[in-house]
Amino acid sequence: MPSNSSAFRPTQDWLAEVCRSISAEKAPPELSIVATEVPWEPSGHITLYFRFENGRCIEAKLLQGKIISRYTLSARYEDLLRIMEGRLSPFAAVPLGKLKIEKGTLGELADYMPLALEIVEAARDSAKNFS
Repeated sequence: MPSNSSAFRPTQDWLAEVCRSISAEKAPPELSIVATEVPWEPSGHITLYFRFENGRCIEAKLLQGKIISRYTLSARYEDLLRIMEGRLSPFAAVPLGKLKIEKGTLGELADYMPLALEIVEAARDSAKNFS
């Protein structure tokens, strides 16, 4: 991520590159990551929506507003940036209340912990090409 994190704005091209980089042993059919308190978005929310098949990301969409899917996580935009920059572990963010499970349970999502790390790493690596 760029050193001035508040200047980073996700784009559809960036998210498509993130999707191409993800290959996990286990992945849910779909996952939404909702960013709240997004400074430039009138609704205050954007959603990173992913669809998976056999552990591969087959579709990713950057959507305005809050989109709920089978598994949905949410966090303030600045906290999501901190996670992607490696300044906040996604696993530590949950008990700290920085990353919330909006739909699904912690038990269900536990199976997808390696996927969480892949998404974070792919987001970080892809951001270098879009900053």
